[in-house]
Amino acid sequence: MMWLHEAKDFSFISVLKFGSIPLIAAIIGYGTNILALWMMFWPIEFVGCLPHLKIGPPLDFYLCGWQGVIPMKAVEMATLSYNMMSEKLIKVEEIFSRIDPGCMHQELSPVMPQIIASVLENAGQQTIPKTWAKLPDWLKSSLVERTSAATGGLLTDFMNDMKGDIDAVFDLRHCCVSRMVNNKVMLNGLFFECGDDEMEFIKVTGFYLGYVFGIVQMIVWLFVRSWWILPVCGILVGYLTNEFALKAIFIPVDPVTLPGGVYTIHGLFLKRQQEVSPIYAKFVTRELLHIDHMIQEMCYGEKHEELSHLVDRHVMKCFKEQIGKFEQFLNWSIGPEDLERFQRAACIQFWKEFPAMMKHCGPYMEEAMMLEATISERMRALPSKDFERLLHSVFEQDEFKLVLVGAILGALVGFLQALVQEPKQLGITFFAW
Repeated sequence: MMWLHEAKDFSFISVLKFGSIPLIAAIIGYGTNILALWMMFWPIEFVGCLPHLKIGPPLDFYLCGWQGVIPMKAVEMATLSYNMMSEKLIKVEEIFSRIDPGCMHQELSPVMPQIIASVLENAGQQTIPKTWAKLPDWLKSSLVERTSAATGGLLTDFMNDMKGDIDAVFDLRHCCVSRMVNNKVMLNGLFFECGDDEMEFIKVTGFYLGYVFGIVQMIVWLFVRSWWILPVCGILVGYLTNEFALKAIFIPVDPVTLPGGVYTIHGLFLKRQQEVSPIYAKFVTRELLHIDHMIQEMCYGEKHEELSHLVDRHVMKCFKEQIGKFEQFLNWSIGPEDLERFQRAACIQFWKEFPAMMKHCGPYMEEAMMLEATISERMRALPSKDFERLLHSVFEQDEFKLVLVGAILGALVGFLQALVQEPKQLGITFFAW
C-alpha cells in the first residue's frame, strides 16, 4: 500500500507542477501588460537617483530610476499632437475668421461706457491730475460718450487687422504645447479618455494570451526538462503578449476582410473612430483650446506684445478722432505735450482692461468658433491612416520600451519557475520537491 500512496503523491505533485505553468504564464501576461501600461503614464516626474545617468537615444533609458514614457517625452509628444491636430483638424485663421466684430461690439456695449470712463479717469489722474480735476464734467462725459459710441468702428478695424494676420499676434502652438507640458496629468488624460477600452483590452489580452502560450510552454516542458526553458518561455510570453496587445490596437490601419468575407479585422482603436472623435474633440476644447486659455495666451503669452501694439494703434486712432472736436480747447487747457501723454496713458489703461473685455466676450467667441463641432466632424471624416496617426504617432517610438519591460519581467518570473520546478539543476536542494 505504501507504493500506492507514493504514486498518488507523485501524481498530485506532477499535476501541480505542470498544471501551474499555463496559469503562471497567464499571470505573467496579465501582470506585464498592466505594468507596461503603468510605466507608459507613471510616475509623472522622475523617481530614482542620478537622473542624468541614462542611455541616450534611441533607447533613452534612465539607469537609476523611471519616469512615465508619456510625461518624459511631454515636449515631443505635445508638439506631435499639436502638429497632427493643426494639420488635419483646424486652422487658427479659420476659427478666428468666424468671429463677427459686430457681435463682439454688441456683447461689449453694456459695459463699454464704464470701461471708457475708467480708462480716461485713470489716465487723467496719472498724467494731468490737477488739470483733469478742473476739467468740466460735461467735457469728460462727452469724451466718454463719443469714445464709447466709436468703439464699434474701433472693434471692426481691430478685428479685421487681427484676423488678417492672426499668427503675428496669437501663438496657437504655444497655447496647446505649453499647457500639455506644464500639466502632464492632463496629457495622460488624453489617452485615458480616448483609449479607455483599448487599455482594458491590453490587460485582458495579456491574461488569455499568456494562458495559451503557457499551454505551449507546458508541452515543451514535458519533453525538454532543462531549467533554461522556463526563463526563455517567460521572455516570449512577456514579449508577445505586450507586442500583440499594442499592435492589435492600431493594426491593421485599414479594414481587412478575411477569405470568405465572414470576418473583417481592423485595429481596435480605429474601429471606434466615430465613437472616439467627439470624446477627443470635447477633451481638446475643454483642456487645450478653451476660450479662457486662448484669451490668456493672447493677452499674456508669447506674442502678447505684438497684440498690445495692435490694440494701441487702433485705440490711439480712436482717441485722436474723438478728441478732435475738443482739441483746441484741450490744447489750451492742458497743452499739446500733456495731451499727448494723456492719450498714451489712455492706451495703456485700455490694454489693462483688454483681457477683461475679451473674457466678457468669451461665451460668444466660443460659440462662434465652433471648435468642438468642427474637430469632431473632421475627425470622424479622417481616413483611417490619419486617424491612427493622431494618437499612435505620439508614443509609437517608445513602444519598444514597454515590450522590453514585459520580456524582462517574463524572464524573471520564468527563472523563479525554474527554481521551483528544477531546483537541483540550479544547485539548490533545500526546497526541492
